[in-house]
Amino acid sequence: MVHEIKVADADPAEEVEVVQLNVEVGAAVKAGDALMEIASDKANMDLLAPVYGVLAELNVAEFEIVKADHVFGIVSDD
Repeated sequence: MVHEIKVADADPAEEVEVVQLNVEVGAAVKAGDALMEIASDKANMDLLAPVYGVLAELNVAEFEIVKADHVFGIVSDD
C-alpha cells in the first residue's frame, strides 16, 4: 500500500517552501521519521513518515515552493 506525504490540515491556497530533504528515494523509514523540513509564512515544520516502509517517490526538490496541499512524496509499506 502507498501513503501520500502531505501537510495535515493544509490551507490549499497557502504556499510552502521545502527547506531541507532528510532522506532519499529508496531509503527505509519509520513512522514519525522527519522526511523533510518545510516553511510557511506561519512556521517551519517537519513532514513525517506516515508509516514504516520505503520512500518510493519524492515530488519536490530543496528550495522548491509548492501549494500546501501538494503531494510531497510517497511511502510504500509493501
